[in-house]
Amino acid sequence: MTDNAKLSRRQRERRRHKEEILAAALKLFSEKGFHAVSMQEIATAAEFATGTLYNFFASKEALFEELTHSRGDRIVSDLTAILDGPGEEVDRLRTFIRRQPALQEKHAEFIKVYVSEFGTRGAMVSKNREEDEFRTILDTKLAQLLEAGITRGVFRRVDAAITAKALRSVMETLAFEIAGHFDRAKATHAFAKVEQLFVEGLLLPGASNDA
Repeated sequence: MTDNAKLSRRQRERRRHKEEILAAALKLFSEKGFHAVSMQEIATAAEFATGTLYNFFASKEALFEELTHSRGDRIVSDLTAILDGPGEEVDRLRTFIRRQPALQEKHAEFIKVYVSEFGTRGAMVSKNREEDEFRTILDTKLAQLLEAGITRGVFRRVDAAITAKALRSVMETLAFEIAGHFDRAKATHAFAKVEQLFVEGLLLPGASNDA
């Protein structure tokens, strides 16, 4: 049974309304920027009274925090689903890298807003505990995959934790750099280079190298 199914009708309705507000806010933030959007504009776009909006969020800043958490959680869920998916370690690592352009296109609005608010460099130095937790989850999953590949004799004996952080940081940097002017072909080309650098560099001679 899903978490949503366990909720009462009123709770499900409140959750749906909150999501409608967050979706409207994200669209406006993406189009106009966080500071140029008022709570009244968000309420109008979401088709709620402004007073009702404040029943959900005490301020625009609180709304943005919720937006950052919910969208960040979705991105992490998409990424961990690949790392926990079927296939050998090298296949999952390749898929993880190759799926980045599609995932960045899927979450383009949020990435654009996030970078616009914090800046490329500011975004890389997180002051938000939840964002640090998201990075820790990805680093841990990646390190576990690398350790499994090392144990099976597929990957070189590298420091899995450091390699995982390096890969995640490179992908995060690329995502932030292309935010706001996403080009699928250019993104695909860039991540093909990332795949070559990390996967080819990790594979032991004679290990499976199916593309």
